Amino acid sequence: MIAVGAAAAYRARVGHLEVPRAHVESVVAFDGWPEDVRLGVWVTTSGSRRARLSAERVAEMDASGMRWT
Repeated sequence: MIAVGAAAAYRARVGHLEVPRAHVESVVAFDGWPEDVRLGVWVTTSGSRRARLSAERVAEMDASGMRWT
């Protein structure tokens, strides 16, 4: 998922995933084209939907440094 990659890029650059809700992260997608990811919205939404995410998705997000509280 491209949002996980965007989260990893943000964390590598800033050092944490306390992303402002309005933040948009620009990344290069798998096809080589640039893509804007509404990372702040994604982090907020994902955190509130943790109970409904698959165990694999939660593990992937944990590995990227996601803070759930």
